[in-house]
Amino acid sequence: MMGLLAALLASDDAALPARTPGGARIQRRAPAVWEVEPPAPAAARPLLVSAGVHGDETAPVELLCRVLDALADGTLAPGAPCLFAVGNPAALRAGRRHLDHDLNRLFGGRHRERPAAREAARAAALEEAVAAFCARHLGALHLDLHSAIRASLHPCFALHPCVDRGAPTDEALLRAAGIGAVVRTDAGGPVFSAHTARLGCESYTFELGRVRPLGAGADDGFLAAPEACVRALVAGAPLPPPPAHAAPPRRFRASREIVKRSEAFALAIPADAPNFTPLAPGAEIARDGEVVWRAEPGEHVLFPNAGVAVGLRAAVLVVPDDPAQGASGSGTPGAGGASCQPPPSAR
Repeated sequence: MMGLLAALLASDDAALPARTPGGARIQRRAPAVWEVEPPAPAAARPLLVSAGVHGDETAPVELLCRVLDALADGTLAPGAPCLFAVGNPAALRAGRRHLDHDLNRLFGGRHRERPAAREAARAAALEEAVAAFCARHLGALHLDLHSAIRASLHPCFALHPCVDRGAPTDEALLRAAGIGAVVRTDAGGPVFSAHTARLGCESYTFELGRVRPLGAGADDGFLAAPEACVRALVAGAPLPPPPAHAAPPRRFRASREIVKRSEAFALAIPADAPNFTPLAPGAEIARDGEVVWRAEPGEHVLFPNAGVAVGLRAAVLVVPDDPAQGASGSGTPGAGGASCQPPPSAR
């Protein structure tokens, strides 16, 4: 293991050169956060790329480090202003999802509610860095790269937090990145991509396969498409063609979320059920003491995880958002079940 990833695993002081061979400027904005400015004014869209908000989601971090290594050695020339961030390098080094608290639940100022958590200071530093970048570069595109804990019926999928319910989803971008499904959510939640959406970015969370040990992500062939897409966006070049046989991404919207109320919480979802598993209407999803959640017509389950802390989301329920998907179980969802929240900002 060489290059930036090895340096990150050794220390928060991992550094990149101040200039690329082509004259682009690289500035460190916080530990493991770098801003790259092309040597000449760029017409390409500003880009923010983050990975490793969860420390066990290693393949996206490897992807990001390969891109940064290519910028540093001159094999990739930036054509757009870029900000790159490794979200939780301390958790990455520890091989853990987080140290004290889920970093992806602390944005939008929520870190002030958890001052003792080591992730609180990190969330504040990331907020400061992205706020400064977004103030200088309005309308940036943000790709927050993750890996899912569970398998998925769509190995690569995206979440699109929207401040404006009518905002379009960039299907060309999703197809180029090999994204098989996209879930529209609101932008009111505590996750990183929702926070940048509120700053004016067009923001997406990309779920790229499953959590893997460091180095194992290279075995997932589908990572080639999102990496090629990121490199094209960094270069300000046209998007690469979609992977062979790629279909337009299936569209969903988040309908409600289930929040863990107590340590008595239990999921009725099998441990091996993949993300996007369709649920039979009326089927039990979870229970917490006397509170029971049951599926509404057309719902699929996303991110079921009984191991989260009390007060955090333990599952997201989504429904198809395209009439053409009606045969796959779409329907009109009900008003929600016990202790379900409004349409969430997922992930």
